[in-house]
Amino acid sequence: MATLGANYLTLADRFKRTENGKIAAEIIEMMTETNEVLQDANALQCNDGSSHITTIRTGLPSAVFRKLYGYVPTSKSTTEQVKDVTGMLETYSIIDVDLVDKCENPKLFRLSESSAFIEAMNQKLQETIFYGSIKENAAAFDGLSVRYSKISKDTKKIGSNIIDAGGTGTDNTSIWFVTWGDLHTSLLYPTGSMAGVQHKDDGILTETSDGGKRKVYQDHYKMDVGLSVRDWRSTCRIANISLSNLAGDGAVNIEDLLNKAYYKIRRFAKTGKTFIYCNSSVLMYFEAQLKAKTNVNFTIKEYLNENILHYKNIPIRECEQILCNEEKVS
Repeated sequence: MATLGANYLTLADRFKRTENGKIAAEIIEMMTETNEVLQDANALQCNDGSSHITTIRTGLPSAVFRKLYGYVPTSKSTTEQVKDVTGMLETYSIIDVDLVDKCENPKLFRLSESSAFIEAMNQKLQETIFYGSIKENAAAFDGLSVRYSKISKDTKKIGSNIIDAGGTGTDNTSIWFVTWGDLHTSLLYPTGSMAGVQHKDDGILTETSDGGKRKVYQDHYKMDVGLSVRDWRSTCRIANISLSNLAGDGAVNIEDLLNKAYYKIRRFAKTGKTFIYCNSSVLMYFEAQLKAKTNVNFTIKEYLNENILHYKNIPIRECEQILCNEEKVS
């Protein structure tokens, strides 16, 4: 499977193509600085306005050996059509006029003051990619956990790409193998819109509160984004990992779980770019397990100017929005 050098554009790439100037560059850097998923994921324009329609093959046609003068029975593949939607993620930054006007570079100062708002968007986006649910919030989109939510032994169903790590308590988490690519899993943006964060300088506004008024600068940050899983076979969830079972005698062997997931997706992920996502707690236990033995499957390699752990050349990415109190997946 491809892990580096895949030919697709991330949201940051597309953002750079549609925006120019120092402010836009700063927004890109701030968005990707603490958002590993945004650094890795490809961006795909919707094919149906603010929605994206994908046809997924769920069964193959038959093929038979034919005798001379014999006949071949007709058959066809079976498919299922899926419609994914995008949501509008927004925030406003409001700063007192006098505070801004005293600065040497007012625009960059306003952007630096907006960093907390951009970080809030960052965290909400990552959280929704993994746990978003239209059922719980109709304005959002379905994340990976909603799609990979029920374990199945039927290899034609998405649940067959969920591995049960055996946890039954209240401290469960997941490790994700996600393959990004147009034919695999993609972040979406609406037709004709700008990929990434859209920034609008609303200028000076008058705020009124408790009978008083004040002048403020207002910045509006907006991101139209969704998620599409075109080929569920190239993404795998290792669920029910109990943190309390990762240390001491009889600890769950994380390497064994990774190996099972790797062989689940290996055949189907060759045309995409695969990453492993887990939170810092899992990564900490995992590195502790690795210290006890030598293993050629794990290497420290450079990715995006940072030396990080790789498993079979797949970058292991730390994502704090992956929870440690997930419900048991069954």
